[in-house]
Amino acid sequence: MKNVFFQHAARLDERLTRRLRPLGAALALLLSALLALYNVSSGPLGNLNDIGGWANRSLFIGMTAALQGGVLLAATWMHRGRFSRLLLRQLALTFALLLMLMGINQKTYAYVQQVQPIVRAMDEGGLAAAFGFETPLSAPALTLLYAVTRGPVYDMYLVKLLCIGCMLGLALLAAHAADGIGAGMRAEAVLCLCLILPQGFLSAACAAQTDVAAALLLGLSLTLLCGKKRLPAAWLLFGVAAALSGAALYALPVYACSLCRRESRPLYAAGAAATALLLCVPAMACGMPVGAALTSLLRANFSLPPYAAGAPNLMGLFPRAAMEEMPEYFMLRQVPALDPVTNATEYYTQGHFTVLLRGITLAGLALYIGLCALVRSRRDRSAIRQAFVLALGALIVCPGVSMGAWLFLDVLCILAVVLAPALRLPACLVLFATAAGCCYPVTEEILLPTAAGFALCAVALCMLLDIVPGAAGKKEGDRG
Repeated sequence: MKNVFFQHAARLDERLTRRLRPLGAALALLLSALLALYNVSSGPLGNLNDIGGWANRSLFIGMTAALQGGVLLAATWMHRGRFSRLLLRQLALTFALLLMLMGINQKTYAYVQQVQPIVRAMDEGGLAAAFGFETPLSAPALTLLYAVTRGPVYDMYLVKLLCIGCMLGLALLAAHAADGIGAGMRAEAVLCLCLILPQGFLSAACAAQTDVAAALLLGLSLTLLCGKKRLPAAWLLFGVAAALSGAALYALPVYACSLCRRESRPLYAAGAAATALLLCVPAMACGMPVGAALTSLLRANFSLPPYAAGAPNLMGLFPRAAMEEMPEYFMLRQVPALDPVTNATEYYTQGHFTVLLRGITLAGLALYIGLCALVRSRRDRSAIRQAFVLALGALIVCPGVSMGAWLFLDVLCILAVVLAPALRLPACLVLFATAAGCCYPVTEEILLPTAAGFALCAVALCMLLDIVPGAAGKKEGDRG
């Protein structure tokens, strides 16, 4: 009886697969409409603070449904398997969207102290008003933030919706990459694991960090580059990603190898550079100095960010010297009788910290250059292992990278866990370290978890380089 049921189910699945595209599109519209109706009656969008009335709430529900429909249609267009797998994929994306929307009203310290003041200034004086803030955001990232927050709906909701869409797109892209190497049902495992990454919820659903958009563009660019298809588009997307977040610049060795192998033309690299420069034009037109706009492309990693953000890198190993950024400051200011300036302990002066960080930046750059040379000398390693080494090495030596930039690395970890058995141990170490880094207190700075996360990531990197046993080489089962 059971065999007869499975036979009928397989035949039905085969018939539905013949009409995959129209049925998938209809399913996408149906799921979007059902979630919109659920949000109208109750749901995570049933109680939106500061939304500005029912008209704005219904508008935001419609925008959320449009985003969901677009992602599900993209999943249909990219799918090459059976209809049953497409159904599972669309249900997983819908459920993940529902989960991420549950934190739509949450405001993190990062958003309130870093993003919201810039947005409020831009509300008063336009894009030019954002240039007076000391922020690690580049000029194109500020332009994106300005464009997204112009609308009738509360700005935090708009930024979060953009980041949630990028998060869904990055997970879908990882599943598509798994499909490309014949992973079978493991592609659905990759999708589900990417959708529940703590970095996704922190960066997209809570903190609303726009560098998630850069992570999506970088992933799309590398997918096109490694597939050797549409190479001009891959380079142009890399230019946009590098303009939005300096973390994308650490992928330069991959693109340099493509040039050295003559798979790409120098004209493509020139196009990527021109794209990054052109994205600075809106900021320049609004009054930002040309030099400041161009140097802002490197600011995301080489500036002095005001908080450690829980990222397990070199920056997080050293507590801030400013009073308001110290762990005890939050407790001190709750007691009016205490003066935070005289009662808080200074670790060292800000001047000492600045000198120290400049040395760390130079040392980290030297370490990364050496790491690139080491990876290039070991060409027998799989592509996923080489990408894993370069991404992990870049982020642990980069002093100013945020949790949003670690999201792309965590997607690589998921691919390694599911598709490359030899890389599972170091990948799990990195996932555990970055997940622990998301659980910081309200002041966004605590030394012990950040230092422990940095140590775990360093051990994982040593495993990948065969310095510490734990990640077998290609001959021992590295199939990535």
